[in-house]
Amino acid sequence: MSRPSLRGLVPVLTLSVVLVLVTVGLARGWWLPNLHNGLLALSCTAVGVYVLHQRSGHLEGRLLLVVGAVEAVMFLGRQVAHADSGGSVRWWAWVGTWLVPVVICLVTVWVVCFPDGRPPSSRWRPVVGAVVAVSAFSTVLSAGWPVGYAASGVETRHPIHGGSPALVSTLWDGVTNPSFVLLQLLWVVVLVVRWRSGEAARQLGWLLAAVSVSAVALVVGLVVAGSPRAGLLTTPLIPVAAGLAIVHGQHAAAYSALTWLSRSGGDPRELPAALARATAEALRATSASVWLGGEDGMHAVGLWPESGPEPPPGPLASLSAGPWAALRTVCRDEEVRGALVVSRADPLSRAEERLLDDLARQAALVLEHLSLTEAIAAERRAGHLDGLTEREHDVLELISRGLSNAAICEELHLSVKTVEPLVGSIFAKLGLHADSASNRRVLAALQYVRAAEQPIRL
Repeated sequence: MSRPSLRGLVPVLTLSVVLVLVTVGLARGWWLPNLHNGLLALSCTAVGVYVLHQRSGHLEGRLLLVVGAVEAVMFLGRQVAHADSGGSVRWWAWVGTWLVPVVICLVTVWVVCFPDGRPPSSRWRPVVGAVVAVSAFSTVLSAGWPVGYAASGVETRHPIHGGSPALVSTLWDGVTNPSFVLLQLLWVVVLVVRWRSGEAARQLGWLLAAVSVSAVALVVGLVVAGSPRAGLLTTPLIPVAAGLAIVHGQHAAAYSALTWLSRSGGDPRELPAALARATAEALRATSASVWLGGEDGMHAVGLWPESGPEPPPGPLASLSAGPWAALRTVCRDEEVRGALVVSRADPLSRAEERLLDDLARQAALVLEHLSLTEAIAAERRAGHLDGLTEREHDVLELISRGLSNAAICEELHLSVKTVEPLVGSIFAKLGLHADSASNRRVLAALQYVRAAEQPIRL
């Protein structure tokens, strides 16, 4: 079996195991204080599978998958310890208790890296390291002694040590319990940092909406019933909202990318750079570039970011170098005319693949528009436009900007009966005869570019 097949099989197998563990646990009886762990196990695992299906290898999906599996083990351990009284109950209770610091650690790393699978900046890496270290210390205490039994509602004897020494209890009360509170405050801090930076604000909005629902349920439960159980039972909504935000939370960016042309300037030479920028922002790419030329040789006409050296010309096969580079060729009449290339820190999701396809179709229009402008400039430098009248020059300039006949009429305040003969005269003087299978405004210009002795560079 190939490696990609195994990668896709692991999440499904994990979900199957979690379903079995939760089902077996529920078969032990209905214990309401533990129900939220089972629900979290199911929601985290299912959302993790969904995220990894859409965005293979995404760190957030992997973390959700692990959190779901650990929650399922905790749920089953507590269910068995609550319902049974056999000799193995102590070990089931132990399994259902000592994993709590592990879950809190995983959730903290998940929140810090939400939604793109990376911390807000490199300065957060020591914070993540400290979280892992403190959680590992707490896990050792919880695994070795029954310091977390009271908070978990477990009443059986610890299988390793029946009681906790004073030093262990002091460390638990002085380090672990405060760390749980601090880590939850850290969740708030990192989300505020993300929000204030304006980074992924829409995805954060989805997450905060689910958190608000859970918080309201928590407060209402405490006020009405004197129990936080209502808030705990609504916590599975949080991973669901987070998963939707990770996969689909960039609709605004996608809309912005697909409408970038309406916000760009009128200079055709700026369109490729504007398209590269819109592509990079919508796909969270580290760089994006628009290329013009054929399979044997292309040169960059639009780059984002614009700083740094211009990449050298090269064949199409050399443009997709990089671990997560995505390339879309731009073709016309089954002939390669250019390419759109993006570089990422992780692979594209399926939704992002479709967005890149749409952007590549826009790139085809941009390159045709750009080629028309280059061709007319080449004809002007070669003296091939000297036979045009002043009015025909004006009309040809507007054609090079992509204006239709109707738009030219409005720009020059002329009637259609005046403009259409002028356009026909321009084509006749340039030797562009009517052909129902081609667009003389664009395809003829491309022929001029290919026929030029030296390629024209921007």
